[in-house]
Amino acid sequence: MTRTRFAGRALLARLSITLKIPLAITLALAVGACDGRSPVGAQSRGESLSVEQASSPSFLALVPDAPERVPHSGLRRVEVHVEVDGQPTSLVYLERVTADGHGHYAIELVQVQQPSMTQQQLEIFEELQRARQGFFFKYRDLRIRDLELFLQNYSVEVLPAMPIVAGVECVEIDVHPRVPRGAQYRMAIDARTGLVLRSVERNQFGQVTASSTFEEFSNQPGPGPVEFFIERFPGIPLAGASLPPGLVPVAPQILPEGYREASSDLLQVGGDHYVRRVYGDGLENLFFLQRREPASSSPSGQTSESATHRVRLAQVGAWRVAELLETRGSLFVLAKVAEAEVLEFLRSSL
Repeated sequence: MTRTRFAGRALLARLSITLKIPLAITLALAVGACDGRSPVGAQSRGESLSVEQASSPSFLALVPDAPERVPHSGLRRVEVHVEVDGQPTSLVYLERVTADGHGHYAIELVQVQQPSMTQQQLEIFEELQRARQGFFFKYRDLRIRDLELFLQNYSVEVLPAMPIVAGVECVEIDVHPRVPRGAQYRMAIDARTGLVLRSVERNQFGQVTASSTFEEFSNQPGPGPVEFFIERFPGIPLAGASLPPGLVPVAPQILPEGYREASSDLLQVGGDHYVRRVYGDGLENLFFLQRREPASSSPSGQTSESATHRVRLAQVGAWRVAELLETRGSLFVLAKVAEAEVLEFLRSSL
């Protein structure tokens, strides 16, 4: 398997075209994140929670399903700071979030603060944001997704301060990966509901790479009618899907340490079929997509011999993007893990 270094913008542009995913999805990916309740005071301040403490009924147990379970609305500021081809790039905008507590939600772009955009660029960006609501709600926002797996892979330190975020007193925690990959996390959580009202992600140098903060917040869905998001291309669980001719799903056998499969489905966009697998470590996600190519065609850009696989690699902030080209299709990986782990993951899928 040969490796090729491609400019981040070039590879991401191809990924965007091939998967019908806008280029800015990679920036969006970077922001990332039980009914038992116990008083916040029951947790010791300034000390790490043990697995036994954190896995007992507490505010941590409320976090995984809080966005779907808790009615809420508010104005949220999202920031993403990365380097693309060596150039610092920032995306900063305000969005209005609404959820009815029954699984329905909407994320509406309010204002782009960085970078400056022409009217045409802004209209395109608004349309892209509208189409990506489902992805944002499910995968972009940083939160605990699987408590048991999260506690296996991360340690949690409850900080002494109890910050007020958008008028809500929160418990603030630092999250430390047990498998060091460079990222550091801090979350301010409403202990009564489990909602993450502020999250900050930093790289190994302590620089902020992504953040999300509610500037206004309400425990009500908000006044007036809301157009809740409807998934345009819902996936079908792979186990029960009828596969199109020529598509043989592949499944990587060697996962990054701490990760396990969270979901797998068959997705159809236009005339193209994809197998989409999502893996997680309880907090972060890894995305694996398999695109079927017509048997008679060769993947664009493939110049190696048939016995050799070529991998295109790029890095945008903490995210590594890899595309493996082969005669029967293309495989894509987006993950916040080391390059060696991405390559081993891809090799194990062949």
